[in-house]
Amino acid sequence: MSNLPAYKCDTVDIASQDPQAEQPWAELGLKSDEYQQIREILDRRPTSAELAMYSVMWSEHCSYKSSKVHLRQFGDKTTDEMKEKLLVGIGENAGVVDIGDGWAVTFKIESHNHPSYIEPHQGAATGIGGIVRDIMSMGARPLAVMDPLRFGALDHPDTARVLPGIVSGVGTYGNSLGLPNIGGEINFDSCYQGNPLVNALCVGSMRTEDIHLANATGVGNLIVLFGSKTGGDGIGGVSVLASETFDSTGPAKRPAVQVGDPFAEKVLIECCLDLYAADVVAGIQDLGGAGLSCATSELASNGDGGMQIHLDRVPLRDSSLSPKKS
Repeated sequence: MSNLPAYKCDTVDIASQDPQAEQPWAELGLKSDEYQQIREILDRRPTSAELAMYSVMWSEHCSYKSSKVHLRQFGDKTTDEMKEKLLVGIGENAGVVDIGDGWAVTFKIESHNHPSYIEPHQGAATGIGGIVRDIMSMGARPLAVMDPLRFGALDHPDTARVLPGIVSGVGTYGNSLGLPNIGGEINFDSCYQGNPLVNALCVGSMRTEDIHLANATGVGNLIVLFGSKTGGDGIGGVSVLASETFDSTGPAKRPAVQVGDPFAEKVLIECCLDLYAADVVAGIQDLGGAGLSCATSELASNGDGGMQIHLDRVPLRDSSLSPKKS
């Protein structure tokens, strides 16, 4: 097998002409059978960019590939009465429930577990930031957060390392956004040693007519990326952090933890609400752990067409980043 030169931009044509080029699928958290499945889907080897996108979209963080089998055991517990009040369900950024008089509440809970073990403060902080963005992207104003937490044994020295940082990360980010933490819980058990559970919940409110979804129809819509500038933190985060084993002999993964910016997100909340009020948003998707790969592909797949993306126009806070190496 040949290795692609680091300077070469790997295109579909090159992928077709050099099908046996060695690719770092294992380093990106993919298994051998998953890599072969990608080749079967594309009927060729993936380009370097396609491989990176598959690695994040098929990660545990984004696809829940190992937990789906367990989640399916719960089945659909929604009653007909519940469905009458459910305005938005599974498949969107957050659930929306009709509470009467033209008002709805939207809420979601998700985890940010292993990032919080690697870098407790930033891991927990960006967990809050991500769940708040899910609420914003539904068209709602975020109102409050909650944080159910699980740690290892109370007397274990590593618990003393992760607990203060996680608590401060949750509190600092929520306070910076002006969102009260209205409840939470904490439990200690040795089964959580080495991988604490850091769950973040956010609730928001909106008028029922103001619901926004992650899809847009029609040709010629302008796609706008706004929020914090893009840096090197978080690259490869979801493909590795949430998909690999977490032993001490593995590679250092600290750079893969994202660095949050709550003050930029506070501005983003007001900006989004102003855009909704101006009726200029056809569809909106927040950037989660998979970044542009997730946001753009989900918007396109939920709509009725494709999307052309100009990566060279992405605002950067790290000037060494670029769409490709020349």
